Amino acid sequence: MDVVLLQKIRNLGDLGDTVKVRAGYGRNYLFPRGMALPATKNNMAVFQERRAELEAASQEREDRANLRAGQLRGQSFVIAMRASDEGKLYGSVGPQEIAEKVNDDGIELDPREVTLTEGTIRQVGYYNAELTLHAEVVVDIEIVVAQQTDMGVNMPARINENTEDDATAEEVEGERVEDAGEPADASATEADAPIGEREEP
Repeated sequence: MDVVLLQKIRNLGDLGDTVKVRAGYGRNYLFPRGMALPATKNNMAVFQERRAELEAASQEREDRANLRAGQLRGQSFVIAMRASDEGKLYGSVGPQEIAEKVNDDGIELDPREVTLTEGTIRQVGYYNAELTLHAEVVVDIEIVVAQQTDMGVNMPARINENTEDDATAEEVEGERVEDAGEPADASATEADAPIGEREEP
């Protein structure tokens, strides 16, 4: 179906553009939110009459989005959840939980503005959320999902902080196992060999 956009929509078009969309997308998403109208002759006439008003409203939305982006950019939000010792959540963290946390911190955010690039979060750790505050305003924030316990909140370790230590531990352990095995093998080989065939020191 053809619709006329009443505001700029990312990856779709600018205010006043006539674009073709799926009927369900138009009826269930664009029309109820006042983002578009069916591109009929009457609606096009109505749009032209309201164009200046709609452009002013669109600019106001963009200005408000830029203000929120300034508050959110570079921010990290901690969400504490019950989880197993292995870090698996008893539940999950999605756009709704993230929006609630950001709102609790005094910044307006709608769950529909949140995109989790890795999908719904089901494990403690560090994640990235993309916030589409406006067609022209997109900002990333960090989401830290921590383990909530009766004693408090256990923050997850960052993988890159422990990588070097883990590698060193594996290397030391590997050397220990290797060193422990070599003398035993050499001793056994020498003991089992006939006296005349033993290697001289």
